[in-house]
Amino acid sequence: MLSKTQQVWRHLVVSASEDRRRWPTLRALAAELDMGISTVHAALAGPAEMGTVIIRPAGGVSADDPGRLLLCWAARRNLAKDIVRRFQVAPSAYETEAALGDDPRPLILGGFGAVLAAVGANTIADYSTVLVYGEPSVLSPDPHGGTEVIILEPDPLLARYGRTTPLCQAWADLFCLPGWQAARFTDCLLDKVVRDIA
Repeated sequence: MLSKTQQVWRHLVVSASEDRRRWPTLRALAAELDMGISTVHAALAGPAEMGTVIIRPAGGVSADDPGRLLLCWAARRNLAKDIVRRFQVAPSAYETEAALGDDPRPLILGGFGAVLAAVGANTIADYSTVLVYGEPSVLSPDPHGGTEVIILEPDPLLARYGRTTPLCQAWADLFCLPGWQAARFTDCLLDKVVRDIA
């Protein structure tokens, strides 16, 4: 599961992508995240040291360089630690992602599928890996299938962002995923995801 530190970083990056970069107090930011002030303060120590986040003596907080904060998050992200299980299925990645939309369980699509949900048509590369936060009930494992499904443990705040991970998290997850398709996606989306919020 995403650590509390990374949940704080995600919140700042998502907020910056929605043109919100300032909070009147550390307490206000902590309240938004349902976390303790000391937890949020500790999460911001490294970014504050780098100057990506400013914590003012009067108590205000601002995300001054969310693009660099996202890069720090991607470098620190440990996707393998969050994997609950992985298996193969027969349908294509696109068909598998469509089937997940019909699952009655509260699932959150990540990775390639979340990117396509945010940016539209896939003009980058075909892929055969589906990342999903939560345990699906509509998929039938097939050891001979050509699509890999990676089940990840969602953090308690992830559902706030909807049925797909925020684009910044999809990018950070793909940054940590092996394979040329993930590398192509992260490279092609670098300007959109990192520099657009900077």
